[in-house]
Amino acid sequence: MGYVGLACGVALTGVFLVSVWGKLGRSRFRVFVATAGPLVLIPRKWRGMTAAAATVAEAATVAALVTGGVMTVRDAGRAVLLLGFLGAAVLLLVFTIAIGVLLRRGERAPCHCFGVRDTPLGFAQVVRNVLLLALAIAGLLTAEDGGYPAPGVVLAVVAGAPIAALLVFFDDLVALFSIAPPPGAVGNRR
Repeated sequence: MGYVGLACGVALTGVFLVSVWGKLGRSRFRVFVATAGPLVLIPRKWRGMTAAAATVAEAATVAALVTGGVMTVRDAGRAVLLLGFLGAAVLLLVFTIAIGVLLRRGERAPCHCFGVRDTPLGFAQVVRNVLLLALAIAGLLTAEDGGYPAPGVVLAVVAGAPIAALLVFFDDLVALFSIAPPPGAVGNRR
């Protein structure tokens, strides 16, 4: 696996790990099922099962990326890693399409992608998912059989971790650099 692929795997692992973590626990999962915008596309009786399946798929993606990355670094094959990248790509494609459908309908319910955040759906979530999808595709294209020296692996991990953090906090960064006034701000007109 090329070092670029390893960095992509680290970034995707971080993002999916935070996503799964944000849904763990009975109360957080209930909030996710009850309020996650994209779940309105699913009949109400199937939303809990769909949310659980999505969470399990995200956890399986994390497991495949971690296990596959370790196996590849130790020169034990890359099939599991490729499966992790493919799983990430499929999930991100489905999530992006669901968000796009909701935005086209004019619905902006919060996604709760990373737990209990109340950020309404918008173009920023589409951009974030497209960036994540690009990481998954880059990982698929750059994954090679490995056996890599530790310094290069450490550098790839150090490069991938901040990318994960930027993508997890993407909504916050968009809000920070937004030129729109915050809700409830009172303008001083004369």
